[in-house]
Amino acid sequence: MTRINFSTSSAWASRRPAHLALALAALLPMAACGQVTSGPDGRGQAATQGQGSSEAEAIRAQAHVDEQAARGEPALEGDPDSTSTLFEGLLDCSPKGWYIDAESGRPANPYLARNAPQPCERDAEFGIAYFCVNADFHGVPVYRVVAHLGTAPTPIGVLIDLPLDQARSRLQKALGTELGGGPDGQQGRKPVLGPHGDDTQKSQLMCTPDWA
Repeated sequence: MTRINFSTSSAWASRRPAHLALALAALLPMAACGQVTSGPDGRGQAATQGQGSSEAEAIRAQAHVDEQAARGEPALEGDPDSTSTLFEGLLDCSPKGWYIDAESGRPANPYLARNAPQPCERDAEFGIAYFCVNADFHGVPVYRVVAHLGTAPTPIGVLIDLPLDQARSRLQKALGTELGGGPDGQQGRKPVLGPHGDDTQKSQLMCTPDWA
């Protein structure tokens, strides 16, 4: 079983029971951002943070997202054989289609759908799918894509087949940044480069929601 040492909150998984982790994944991010969904009368319904109605609104918001995925949204554009399609948006923690489409059972990202149509590993406890790939991301070799099993927000990112110091050096030269923590990393707006557990020969670049 692949285990991820999330850079911004490495002990989050061990501190939360499985059912609580899943509930948070589905509820908290939606409630926090006040996501708007459409009700039967066509008017927007916002998920608020007040007690009582907040959880019900968040549940409805997530149900709407899942319903849209189940209907089969239009396929995402992009060259299915290009790694730029795979990694587009990762540096802003918004990669495209990094989830399994409910209708097709395949990843929504065109590159993953073509080159890794099924996860090589699933972690149902935390709603995470691992896709085995062999891809280059700005000079570092990526061997796993960590994506959502469904549509609920969970930590996402990539596992890198290099020690942390080598990965940091290559990415800094290519991107001009160390991809460290800071407010953007802590709030899940930017990926954070860090070690991959106790394996000194691996590293990871992860986007971790601020609830984790």
